[in-house]
Amino acid sequence: ANLTSMETLNLRDNDLKGSIPDGIGKLFNLSSLRLSYNALIGTIPDGFSNLSKLEIIHLHGNRLRGTLPILALNNNNESSFIADCGSPSDFETPLECPSCTMCCNTLQECDATKEANVRYGIRAVYTMAAMLGFLLLVVIISFYYRRLKKLGTRTFHSIRRFFNIEDTPYDEHDAIGRESVYSFFLGGSVTGWILAILVLITQGFCFSFFIKGSTLELENDKDWVYKVVCPRDSDDCRNTSDVEPLGWIYFAIILAVHLLHDLLSGLKLLWSASRYGLSRKSFQVFFGGFSLFFITLLAVYTSVVYNVAISRSNLELIYNTVILLFVNDIDEKLYETLAVINPRWLGDITEEINTVFCTPTQDYADEAEGNVVEVDPDPKFEVNPDPTVETVERGRETNEEIINLIQDIQREREELKKERALKDKEIGFLKKEIISIREEMMSERAKKDEEIESMKKIMLAIRDQLMSQRGNEQVW
Repeated sequence: ANLTSMETLNLRDNDLKGSIPDGIGKLFNLSSLRLSYNALIGTIPDGFSNLSKLEIIHLHGNRLRGTLPILALNNNNESSFIADCGSPSDFETPLECPSCTMCCNTLQECDATKEANVRYGIRAVYTMAAMLGFLLLVVIISFYYRRLKKLGTRTFHSIRRFFNIEDTPYDEHDAIGRESVYSFFLGGSVTGWILAILVLITQGFCFSFFIKGSTLELENDKDWVYKVVCPRDSDDCRNTSDVEPLGWIYFAIILAVHLLHDLLSGLKLLWSASRYGLSRKSFQVFFGGFSLFFITLLAVYTSVVYNVAISRSNLELIYNTVILLFVNDIDEKLYETLAVINPRWLGDITEEINTVFCTPTQDYADEAEGNVVEVDPDPKFEVNPDPTVETVERGRETNEEIINLIQDIQREREELKKERALKDKEIGFLKKEIISIREEMMSERAKKDEEIESMKKIMLAIRDQLMSQRGNEQVW
């Protein structure tokens, strides 16, 4: 029979074995070909490339190998061209299908091949580069903003009065986080800088692992979770993801609560960096703000792409987000650990930061008048009779008194421990003596009991003799 006019051929789930016949490539009017869920082996005949009217071809659920030919389908649907080109595969090298619109694995899980074209790692690099350009723009705008204030133009002051803009004191230490190792960027301790940079690198590498696992690689079995199922009893595929818009709303709320403060604080630090001119303090504030903004934005980006790749329910969405937030809190956890290990060293760094970045109120008054406070670029700064400095000195003296008091208490505690140990030894000796005396008394008592028993036996023997003698006398 002449089958060249056939348009639809559906042999799905018929337990067909062997290879695909070459004759199918001669069905030039064929628009729909479904050979899924059989036991077909081998490769696709080259004649398939001649099927110019083909719109749907389903080859998944078989054991085909090699490389499928490039087919120009007349349908752009995601389920137009499906094959077993996903991972894990029954073979060491999965089936290669350059023109497939969807790939399935041995678990009968499928996903669109367009997802494999998304390289989240490259996008992360572009995002961070754009972020760096944006931060540099913020610093430049801040610099010219303060230069404009220095000119003291009437237009500038009119704009500030119209929008009710006021200059208020700003604490860089609070912005970067007093209980974060990133605050070491504001200090002069080399060890503190090394620790802060190591934490920054560690967090960056941790987030990069999650970003790498978020990329769909059809030839490798990565963290990506396939979200489409093409069942045997249906010609259509369906999405199995249960993530709802409400889940993404909760996701956004959680990120905003935990990370929005750090993002805004990083921007504020970058904005205030120009206040110190070209000095070491300006570099410290800029680098601290850049690090805080960078790692926070990377945490947001990683949370989004990883949940897109992995989360298939609202619960998984929240669960993965909480895990990634733990990575973002490494800097604070390390600070808490250092507070337990070496609190004195940590206190010295904190006092140094509070002293260096303690801005007198007059500076803000000068800025409010339109003058820029010029800071000496030399890191050495004079000691002025400032109330804040006196407060810091009094606090240092108070800390020394507290430390001395703690040391005295510890010494008295050690002495009490020694006295208690001596008393315990004496009590031990007394217990041993009591036990030995008791044993001696028990032994003496046993001896006396033996003597009494022997005396009783002798008396009984004498009585028996007397009784026997008396009986003899009566007989006589």
